[in-house]
Amino acid sequence: MRYLIHKLLLVSLFFLLGCPRRMSPIPAPLRRHEALAHYNRNVESIPPFRASIATWELRFYDREGDKRDFNELFGKLFYRPPVRAERPAKFYLEASAPLQKGWVVGSNETEYWMYSPWGGGIGYWGKYEHYGKDCASLVPMHPQVLLEFAGLLPLPIKPPYPLYKVRSETYIIEYVVLKHEGYSSKREIIVDRRSNLPREINAYDADGLLLMHSDLSKYKPLEEALLPTEIFISFAQEDSFLRLKISGYQLDPKNREPLFRRPARISGITDYQQIDQDCENE
Repeated sequence: MRYLIHKLLLVSLFFLLGCPRRMSPIPAPLRRHEALAHYNRNVESIPPFRASIATWELRFYDREGDKRDFNELFGKLFYRPPVRAERPAKFYLEASAPLQKGWVVGSNETEYWMYSPWGGGIGYWGKYEHYGKDCASLVPMHPQVLLEFAGLLPLPIKPPYPLYKVRSETYIIEYVVLKHEGYSSKREIIVDRRSNLPREINAYDADGLLLMHSDLSKYKPLEEALLPTEIFISFAQEDSFLRLKISGYQLDPKNREPLFRRPARISGITDYQQIDQDCENE
C-alpha cells in the first residue's frame, strides 16, 4: 500500500511539473551569405509599428559625474522603416514615469535628438549629414545605435565582407572597421543557429576593450518579422545600461509625423545643444 501511494505521488508530481521541454534540433549550418541574407530579410520585413514598454531600467552619469538609477513602468515606442535602405529609420522612444517623461530619443530621415528632464535639463540634437565626422560630438544615446544593438538595422553585405564563424549553437559575424589611420573598432553579432536571430551584439575598440554589449531575447512575431521583447544594452566602460521589456508590438498605420519632427524647444530643457555645430562652420 505504501509503495502504491508513493508511486501515485510521483505520477502526480510528474504531471504537475510537466515534461521537460526538448530543444529543437540544431539545423545544418548556413553559409555566410545565407546568414546575412536571413538577418537582413528579417529587418527589411519590419512594418510600421508601435509598442508599449512594460518596464524599463536606466543607469547613467550626469554632468557632475553622479550615478543616476531609474526603474519605472511606462513608455512607448514608434518605428517607421526607411524609405530607402541608405536612409535612417524614423524612430521615437519615450520612457516615462507616472505623470512625466523620463527621457526621449527621436529620429527622422535628416536629424536625431535626445533629451531628459531628469539628466539636468540637457538635450542634444544633430544632423545625419555630419554623423560620424570628427567635428561632431557623440550623443549619449543615438537612435541608430539603439536600433543597431536591438538587431533592427540591416548588416552590410558589400566588401569588405565580415568574418564568419560557426559554433555549436551560434554563428559569429564580425565586422572590422578600418579608418585611414588603421584598425578602429569591431562589431560582433552572435546569431542563434536555431532561430537565425541575434542573441548578442558587441562593439570593441582598437585595443579590444568592450565598448557596448546587448542581449536580445523573447522574440515575438509582427507580420513576417520577429522582434525582441527584452532588450538589454550596456556601456561597459561607464557602468551604464538600458533595459527594456516590451509588452508587445502592433501594426501602426497612423500618421505619427509630429513625433518624428525634432522639437525646436522643449519644456524643462534649459541646455539644448547641437552636437555637430562645428561641422556647420567648416
